[in-house]
Amino acid sequence: MIKNIFSTYLYSQEYNINTTSLKNHIKEIYKTTKTGRSISNYGGWQSEMFLKSNHYTKPLFEIINKDIQEIKKIVDVKDNVTLLNYWYNINKQSSFNRPHYHLGRTGKEIISGTFYVTTFKDCGNIMFKRNEFGLDVMYEERINNYTPYSSSNYFMIPKNNLCLLFPSNLEHYVEPNLQNKERISISFNYGF
Repeated sequence: MIKNIFSTYLYSQEYNINTTSLKNHIKEIYKTTKTGRSISNYGGWQSEMFLKSNHYTKPLFEIINKDIQEIKKIVDVKDNVTLLNYWYNINKQSSFNRPHYHLGRTGKEIISGTFYVTTFKDCGNIMFKRNEFGLDVMYEERINNYTPYSSSNYFMIPKNNLCLLFPSNLEHYVEPNLQNKERISISFNYGF
């Protein structure tokens, strides 16, 4: 008998939000603080971290809050989980994000996520990494197809209005934007 002894989740849901006002708001913030901050981004722009939702983000986070409660039930978290922080991202052509995770930014993170405001073909997939020693070497060229037991990477293709939620300790990165357009997203953390 096989038992699944460890597991993780990636929650994905397409929302029906009018992203035009969000996009315009993010572009206005960008105009006033073009330098932004540099964390995992290479060539892209990240806004400063915000601690409370505003007029533009409140409808989005009201929807995300409901999905967070579903994950809280599945993971069986006993404490209340709330929005800790969020920031805006604009990735222009050739911009990408290095491998990183969100656990430890405040020491209270448990669920992290990204919401895609503006996307297009080849704007840079988000890649999730499973960090288990030797997994790639052990299975490379020795299996017919990758399965949840043998794969070490998983990717999602960004789409407008797509929200992804994942554990804050799950390492991830963003591939380069191959188009001469701006991919815009909002990243965030929930916790205690």
